[in-house]
Amino acid sequence: MPNARGNEARLLARRQPAFGTAESAADGLFHSLPFYRYNVVPSGELANDDANYGDAFPGELVAGLRNLAGAVEVPLGLNSIGWHLAQLFGDPDTTGTGPYTHVFAAAAQPAIRLATHGISHMGVASHFTQDSLAMTGMEIQAQKNGQRQRVTFNLAGREEVKAPATLDATPVLYSPDPVPVGFQGAVLMEDATVAGITQAGLTLNSGVEADQTTLNGLATAADMDPGFWDLSGQITARFRGPTLYDRASDGTSFALQLTWTVGAALELAITVPAVRLERTGVPVEGRDIITSSFNWRAGRPAPGVDLVTVTLKNDTPDYAPLV
Repeated sequence: MPNARGNEARLLARRQPAFGTAESAADGLFHSLPFYRYNVVPSGELANDDANYGDAFPGELVAGLRNLAGAVEVPLGLNSIGWHLAQLFGDPDTTGTGPYTHVFAAAAQPAIRLATHGISHMGVASHFTQDSLAMTGMEIQAQKNGQRQRVTFNLAGREEVKAPATLDATPVLYSPDPVPVGFQGAVLMEDATVAGITQAGLTLNSGVEADQTTLNGLATAADMDPGFWDLSGQITARFRGPTLYDRASDGTSFALQLTWTVGAALELAITVPAVRLERTGVPVEGRDIITSSFNWRAGRPAPGVDLVTVTLKNDTPDYAPLV
């Protein structure tokens, strides 16, 4: 009997309008999305009841709450990534006639987007359906290397069940789907490239979480509850002067941007208009080049200013659901 292999696993995704009702199997209505790791998995509590029976045996086993949560790590495909961003931020403001420019922004009162995922292990003909999945966050690291850029999206949902077959035998692919390599990234402060930056990271949390407290007669979540945005990250830089040290010490805010560019018409740029650095020093660890790392955080945006925007330039006209 063959073993299941990761390279034979396929991730299918489709937008889901209503909580608790997974999208039905249908050919040509799901996207097949590339991924590196998928650990969005179900869990179910088991506990022993503590009633007394006059002996030393454990109590009866009780099946408790059922949850579905985890993360998916995907390539920063400059066409496919827009699907994930639309699930996190909502519909973008799209302009152009090809190439297109999609601007995603963190809304003051964001609507929760849900999705149905199908996970098919093609080599062993085993299939699973996950429903009511919502994005709870995004993590990205930029550094100069020779690997394709990756993004991690965190998710929470309602339930996973076995499926008799793959949800979509002919899913839609984002093709072509160019992915920038690490060295194609850049970090800008106030629209100027910062000398000496060796690494930068960004973590955005939506605050969305599964409602496991409302009584619904089921062990699974009753709904997805909204939360509030939280945005932070870090910068590592070679010590070439006190610019970053001064900013951290005096609390001066600045605009931060991470960009990945593949030619003139393919780009992703994440812009945070106002961040502040946490105060830290410049350690000397030995005789090599001195570097220092600063944590940064974004606070409440000024009126009329976005907390964060993601500008995606590509050849995909829109990210509307497949019909």
